[in-house]
Amino acid sequence: MAEGGGLENRIPPRVGRGFESLPLRHASGELRVRRWTVRIALALLGGLGSYVGLSALLFVAAMHRASLSQEAHLHPALPALRPDDRLLIIAPHPDDEALGCGGLIATAAAQGIPVRVVYLTSGDGFTVAAALTARSTPDPAECLQLGEQRAQEARRGLETLGLSAPDAVFLGYPDRGLLPMATRPNRVYRSAATGAQRVPYPDAQSPNAPYLAPALVADLRRAIAEFQPTRVFTTHPLDDHEDHAAAAMLTREAIAQAVQSGELRAPALYYYLVHYGDWPLPQGMHPDRPLAPPLGLAHERWQVFWLGDAARARKRAAIHAHESQYAIMARFLSSFVRRSELFAPAPPIHPNYTLPADDNPTIHLQPHADLASVQTQTGREGVRVSIETRQPLRAPYQLELTLLSVDAAGNWSDTRWRYPNRRLSARKEGNLLHLWLPHRPLADAERAYLMARTTVYGAELDRSGWLPIPLPAAGGESGVPADASAPQSAPSPAR
Repeated sequence: MAEGGGLENRIPPRVGRGFESLPLRHASGELRVRRWTVRIALALLGGLGSYVGLSALLFVAAMHRASLSQEAHLHPALPALRPDDRLLIIAPHPDDEALGCGGLIATAAAQGIPVRVVYLTSGDGFTVAAALTARSTPDPAECLQLGEQRAQEARRGLETLGLSAPDAVFLGYPDRGLLPMATRPNRVYRSAATGAQRVPYPDAQSPNAPYLAPALVADLRRAIAEFQPTRVFTTHPLDDHEDHAAAAMLTREAIAQAVQSGELRAPALYYYLVHYGDWPLPQGMHPDRPLAPPLGLAHERWQVFWLGDAARARKRAAIHAHESQYAIMARFLSSFVRRSELFAPAPPIHPNYTLPADDNPTIHLQPHADLASVQTQTGREGVRVSIETRQPLRAPYQLELTLLSVDAAGNWSDTRWRYPNRRLSARKEGNLLHLWLPHRPLADAERAYLMARTTVYGAELDRSGWLPIPLPAAGGESGVPADASAPQSAPSPAR
């Protein structure tokens, strides 16, 4: 072909340059689209985050305003202390006794009324406190050292309240391990903090006892039977702390076994609260204010114990004695120095429980996981359970159920379920979920306890606490006085 006759030479230069620039212009356009897509996505996420944050803030503000508006005088007084009273305080950790019952202990001690405190754990799993001493991530030995330190702090605190060394009993079970022990009562638990699987403290009531729920209940039963209390005070089953929630059930079971065996005359059982959202309100030192219950538990039939100036001063000093805790949570601990303390009489066993709903920011935004009520109907081989949530339960939320039973010989049985589960018989009816939970050991059981939890991707959102449920064979007897037995009041629900 003649020179200059090729096709490439026939295309005008400006056209050739345009074809060559097309890919660059296309790539530049894609980049701009991607940038705007990212910007729009970030803006949407920011807007959503702002909405969630503002909703939570407004919810918390409304809850605080309503909680602070409660009147303490509307609650009846705790029945007066009597000369023949014997008070037993069950504390999951050292400092719980001072926070929940310090004024009561000081008042009883001043009147010469016997008081004993049983510590279920030595608080050796609080690694934040252990790190203050270790100046680094604490190892198992340093966590055990923390447990010994907290036991010494507890003894000093009790002396401030008017008690002596023999008035303190340490069981030495694992801090942050009571709920796992209760959930799997026949499996030895290993402490994540100390690595121990047995009680490691030589001054505990039963050194070397295995980390098993039946072993803890046997130790607690022994302590209760030896002291013969007329009133027992333990943490509330709806307490946010897992150890506190488990302590309510373990205490109830220990009392029931002691009463069943004839070792004990049934005492009055009361609950006190330590952890529940950002309660007590307002936070900080307000010694002239009464203690009001959290709004989510305002339906409980609380009883007020008013503190004199001397008892309040002793309580404040006892709280300060827990130096390892005060160094970290001074504002929270000081919130319990008030004019009064609150106690809720434990309810008798009944089949239906109404639970607090829409009472914290997390669950406010996730109503499908908000437990509202639990109804039970027990047979000899299982339990029919109806779980109500504020809105119908749906994915990605899950329901976890644990059923415990204890026979006359003190043998424990446990079964766990997770819903959705094709092998679980279930039926939905609006906000209600009806389930059949097979559990053959119920045929020989004396007592049974049910706990429901809602989770999302493994994280717990709501928990019912351990609910004692009536058994046909046992006739609903638990060893714990019903509300007609003075000095208790009518039953209150558990979450």
